[in-house]
Amino acid sequence: MTVNPIEIRHQIKTEAERLGFTHMGIAPAIPAPHYQQYLDWIELGRQADMTYLSRKDAVVKRGDPQQILAGCQCIISLAIPYQHPKHALDEVFPGKGRISAYALARDYHDLIREKLTRLEDFIRSHTKGIVELKSYVDTGPILEQSYAELAGIGISGKNSCLLTQGAGSFFFLAEILTDLPLPVDEPYTRDLCGTCRRCIDACPTQCILPDRTINANRCISYLTIENKGEIPDVLKGQIGDWLFGCDVCQIVCPHNARMTDQPMSLSEYLLPEFQDLIELFSYDENEFSKKFGQTPLSRAKRSGILRNAAIVLGNQKCTDALPILRDALESEGNSAVLDACRWAVKEIEKADQSNTYQA
Repeated sequence: MTVNPIEIRHQIKTEAERLGFTHMGIAPAIPAPHYQQYLDWIELGRQADMTYLSRKDAVVKRGDPQQILAGCQCIISLAIPYQHPKHALDEVFPGKGRISAYALARDYHDLIREKLTRLEDFIRSHTKGIVELKSYVDTGPILEQSYAELAGIGISGKNSCLLTQGAGSFFFLAEILTDLPLPVDEPYTRDLCGTCRRCIDACPTQCILPDRTINANRCISYLTIENKGEIPDVLKGQIGDWLFGCDVCQIVCPHNARMTDQPMSLSEYLLPEFQDLIELFSYDENEFSKKFGQTPLSRAKRSGILRNAAIVLGNQKCTDALPILRDALESEGNSAVLDACRWAVKEIEKADQSNTYQA
């Protein structure tokens, strides 16, 4: 069977849009742009404890698509939007913690994987199966933003998020590597940040670096999700009311501030933007799994969420939380949870009562 590259590309794009991908571009399967920057980032230890980013075989694969799929001709880069946060950064709800916008729905890995599988099936059906495909959504050894730039979708901003012209940065990225010789797009090269420093200046922990990368050791998203241990005292107070993740650098970005909500492609929302913190301490492992098991919060596990909840309660000086925090010091066994509870109790007890929040 002879495949018309232009025709099949058009068919793939139409199907991708039907599945909810609002942006699609095709990049050549050349060694990854920014690969040296990634190597330097790893060398400096900016990945913190995310060892999957520095594993030797994964490092090699991130440099060349041929190491992932032999005979790879191009990379189909895809973007799909998710709901913007509804509440401004200065809105505080005592006794409640904020959840990053992407984590309110069913785990995006599952949702997008289902769409990628359907798109793969579509491609195979239109090529009579004479095609090799390899898909990823976030977890694969590929520098997805580099190829999204090559595919013309957008460009990495100063906060390291991919910015798309006229649509901001509240997107998930996915890609399909293939040996189909499809027409490729022109790379996106326009700098959408210019002299703007809003994300850099707004970052509570100053983790955004001058080379448009992130020092994960200080990033609130890393600290509250990927980090499984104790959070340093010097950073606890800077976490604010973030229970899981952080959207500060995206919320203050002018490209997002100008946006109204896009049509939702991921609509299975399971959680509110703010979560009752004291209630979390009443959940055992089974109850935690039942409530959060289908959401990204399960990645932090019950211990990580309780650790984060204690820190937020300490930051809010929430006196109503003292009994539950003291109980946790007697009943919990995780060292990170105990460390956070001790810190929170101390912060609340030393606070001037006239400045405390009442949940």
